[in-house]
Amino acid sequence: MAEALKSVRELIQATAAFFEKRGVDSARLNAERLLGHVLGLARIDLYLNHDRPLAPEEIDRYRELVRQRAAGVPLQTLLGETEFYGRVFQVERGVFIPRPETERLVEAAVRLLTGGTSSWLAPLALEIGCGTGAVACSLAAEIPRLRVHASEIDPLAAALARANARRLGVAARVEVHEGSWCEPFPPTLRGHAHLLVSNPPYVRTGDLPGLQREVAEHDPRAALDGGPDGLDAYRAIAREAPAWLMPGGWIALEIGEDQALDVTGLLQDAGFSSLTVKKDYCDRDRVVTGRL
Repeated sequence: MAEALKSVRELIQATAAFFEKRGVDSARLNAERLLGHVLGLARIDLYLNHDRPLAPEEIDRYRELVRQRAAGVPLQTLLGETEFYGRVFQVERGVFIPRPETERLVEAAVRLLTGGTSSWLAPLALEIGCGTGAVACSLAAEIPRLRVHASEIDPLAAALARANARRLGVAARVEVHEGSWCEPFPPTLRGHAHLLVSNPPYVRTGDLPGLQREVAEHDPRAALDGGPDGLDAYRAIAREAPAWLMPGGWIALEIGEDQALDVTGLLQDAGFSSLTVKKDYCDRDRVVTGRL
């Protein structure tokens, strides 16, 4: 990108080659998304304008994004948004970026709330640690009669969750409370929730240094670190959840791929039954569900 002007096609080709050398996954897709972001064009429109020259200020802005992406800054952070469960969510630096595998948690929760529960005319769901609101907002969007109360300890993430709820038109049914675990939920909700859902931190502390660079350096540690054995959050949830769920209420938790046995054991000890383990798109254990 040394010349003052380059075409869309040339920039994509040059950037994809550069990303491949730097070990960036999906190199061409990253190049396309970043250039489309700078130019305000969808991917298909980039190719309809493949010979379009770029102004110097556009190249400067694009070059800076390419530099940051090559340095490990997540693509979603640079774009300011990410796709999740068919919807676009706003993200910012310093917040946890929703992962595709967490869509399985939403799928499981939707089934629990809608399958054979027609008597639940206005179900209530609680989410612990909602981050930017991907799960809470997706559930509310998928189930129009659902009310969701979500907790989030990080003020920035909580603000983004509220903003995402407004953008997706579900703010009237998604309430975000700042605080840890179940502590910020209104006491009047105790014993009335039909579902408690969470994607808690589950990485073992000793495994954090081995995570992908863009995860280890850019996701908040509090959203990753599950303690020495990765189970600290599950112990807290198993301890607190029964007080908030109605009799027959459900729990749905995302887990690490080798944690199914431990998490189901914790839930069983807490009084949950009908425990099941669901796999993600790569056939790894990903979600545990149970009924109180």
